[in-house]
Amino acid sequence: MPALTEPTSPSTAGTPALPSGVPHLLRAVERYISRLGAQFAGAITYFSVLAVIPILMFAFSAAGLVLTVTRPELLLPLADAIADTLGTADPATRQQILDLVRSALSNWRSIGILGLVSAVYSGAGWMGNLKNAVRAQWRPEFDVQAEGGNVLLLTLKIYVVNLLQLLALLLAMAITFGLAALSTTFAGTLLSSLGLAEIGWLNPLLRLVPVVFSIAAGSVLFLFLYTVLPETRAPRRTVRRAALIGSVGLAVLQYLSTFLVSLFSGNRAFAVFGSVIALMLFLNLFAQLILFMAAWIATADHPAAPPARVEAEVVRFPLVAPEPAEPAEVLAGRRTGWLLGAAAGAGLGAAVTWWLARRR
Repeated sequence: MPALTEPTSPSTAGTPALPSGVPHLLRAVERYISRLGAQFAGAITYFSVLAVIPILMFAFSAAGLVLTVTRPELLLPLADAIADTLGTADPATRQQILDLVRSALSNWRSIGILGLVSAVYSGAGWMGNLKNAVRAQWRPEFDVQAEGGNVLLLTLKIYVVNLLQLLALLLAMAITFGLAALSTTFAGTLLSSLGLAEIGWLNPLLRLVPVVFSIAAGSVLFLFLYTVLPETRAPRRTVRRAALIGSVGLAVLQYLSTFLVSLFSGNRAFAVFGSVIALMLFLNLFAQLILFMAAWIATADHPAAPPARVEAEVVRFPLVAPEPAEPAEVLAGRRTGWLLGAAAGAGLGAAVTWWLARRR
């Protein structure tokens, strides 16, 4: 007796098997799109740009503290540099610029307090938006379960937690970008100090050192994000793989941003608006990268969705009770009445026809 084999589905017959990572990638793309990943990334970009303004205010306040209190002798060279940039050599104009800079920097206390309060508020809100966006991709269900309790205490707790997480994130980002910058700056200096700069085959190897440092630091940053922000834990192996892939993408974004800025640095229009556009583009792509890798982690252990079972629709007709049989006398009476009515109608029709014929 021949062995029984399962029939091959016509939809899968002759179809080559996909690599193991492709279904996972498709599931991640489907979740990212269905859970509004691009829209969340746009919101993160918007709040990121808003958070830059308080940071600039605080930086201006710190500069005012240094130039008016700590190192006031640096104020005159700064005013001269501004005058040289504006292209003026008039002593009166230079004095006006110096007075304007001094009066602006003298208000560093009020600007610093306002900038610090704004930075705390906007930074905590930005961290909350980033956390909600990552959790929207991470959780099994898209809907958010509301927490019970006092609304005021919950809001205060959320802001405090968001602020602490923001400080930790800023520290991780400072380490990430600082290591990348230091590796780029001191790699050539180290070779020159060791007398190895003339060796030709070391130059290509030297260019790989900043890339390796940048990827390693980026992996630490993504590990921090996917450990602190989500509500639940994912397998460490999957998180490490996602952190490595995300760090490679972040390194590509960094080098593309640097290349874009250097490409258009000679354009005056780009000098005015280009830095803001490049910053917004980088922040948006970075946010999309974070959210997509979160969707990739969340769909790592999910099996492919089984085909939906289509059940045949059962048509149910209403049950009609059979009419009871009528007695023979009633049935005979109905038949007699019908015959008498038909005869009367025929006679009436004949009489009307005869009367009309006589009138003619």
